[in-house]
Amino acid sequence: MVSKRITDSKRFWGPATVLAIIAFAGFAASVAVNWPGHFPPDGIAQLAQGRSGVYNFWHPPVMAWLLGLADRIIAGAPLFIVMQAGLFFAALTALASVRRPGWSGAALLGVIAASPLALIYQGLVVKDVLFADAAVAGFAAIAWAARLWARPLPRLALCVLALALLCLAALARQNGATVALIGAIGLAAVAAAKARRHRRRVLIGVTLASAAAMIIAGLGAERWFAVHSDHQPEVARQWMMLQLYDLSGAARADPTLAMPALRARAPAVEEFVRREAAPAYDVERVDDVLKLERWKAIIARPDPAVGAAWRGLILMSPGLYLADRWRVFRQVFLTPDVQACDPVLVGVDPGDAAMLKAAGLAARDTPKDDWDGDYASAFLGSPVFSHLAYAVLAAILLALAVRDAARGEIVMIATVGLLAAALAYAASFFIISIGCDYRYLYFLDVAAMAALVQRAARVRLG
Repeated sequence: MVSKRITDSKRFWGPATVLAIIAFAGFAASVAVNWPGHFPPDGIAQLAQGRSGVYNFWHPPVMAWLLGLADRIIAGAPLFIVMQAGLFFAALTALASVRRPGWSGAALLGVIAASPLALIYQGLVVKDVLFADAAVAGFAAIAWAARLWARPLPRLALCVLALALLCLAALARQNGATVALIGAIGLAAVAAAKARRHRRRVLIGVTLASAAAMIIAGLGAERWFAVHSDHQPEVARQWMMLQLYDLSGAARADPTLAMPALRARAPAVEEFVRREAAPAYDVERVDDVLKLERWKAIIARPDPAVGAAWRGLILMSPGLYLADRWRVFRQVFLTPDVQACDPVLVGVDPGDAAMLKAAGLAARDTPKDDWDGDYASAFLGSPVFSHLAYAVLAAILLALAVRDAARGEIVMIATVGLLAAALAYAASFFIISIGCDYRYLYFLDVAAMAALVQRAARVRLG
């Protein structure tokens, strides 16, 4: 009897239990140190929209909607960071425990929970964190669907959950559709691997069905948000900003650059680009040119001539365009001056009093906020704040996951999808980046962490 009790006790306090306890402790610590959430200007604006029920498409409105729901339960939406942190730690735990975990996974999860990218960033109310958490959780659901494939009801529930989370990710970030598509292919690859016959048909069919389900759900949500929006052409304005930014950078690098489309159709815009925008251009962020009054006017009323000039730049001067894009991408990916990329955002930004009032917030910079900021800042300059380090780690783990999947470990297909999606997402910023904020590539960091915890959990000690 005594021997059986000892055996049961050891079984209960095994790695899986300790992993869950560490995950819950990390979740509780993150919520405690960040409560009631850190709000930069983007988060304040989206909370204000969520409270009013009128959405603006400059930022994906799904986050404003979620903030509005959280605000109706507790004013100020602190429950939003509870949801975020819960999703993050649940996703990492799910990936680590998809196979019976070892002690190494629990130990590494403890280290990650103490990282500022987990402890502090999960309290940051921005779309990048929501997107990253939803994406990782979506792939974790695919991994568990692979494990429980033989059980129809759990399989169906996990597939639906995976598609819902990936759809949320696509709605939360303008370039998140790539991640959702890779997720659909990953789920289809699992189904094909589990199928006894017609695997190619299963792969194609499930990919199309999964993609169609997310597209229908996403378009339905976007339509609902559009009906409840301020009806401003924000997507067109964002593209106009990117195009103007690229033209300004090219004109700064080569003052003799020909812009025939602008010269013929909008000579005043060409003059502005050469004389004002190009000198104000900064590879680190678009903020300096945003201050120009003429820039604001062009963005407010998008001019098709700018788009024609931008396409002309790409087609007629591809070397100049690519060189300029590399300089911008280098800032967001390599962050040579990480301090310039706003790596630490804590408290509530005091910049816009009217927006704060609409959001039901007050500017905040408490001693607890200072502690959060100091803790995160202590890691600046280390690999903890290095997208390059996480990209290298992700590439190594991707190669290992591909090897394992090829050997018949079907659950590793989800990890292949997760890491491929993170690297593809990061690469998309080569085209769209107009600023180097550290949080933009947060998904890459989190995906590498999640895959590393999963890999460590496979290691058996003793």
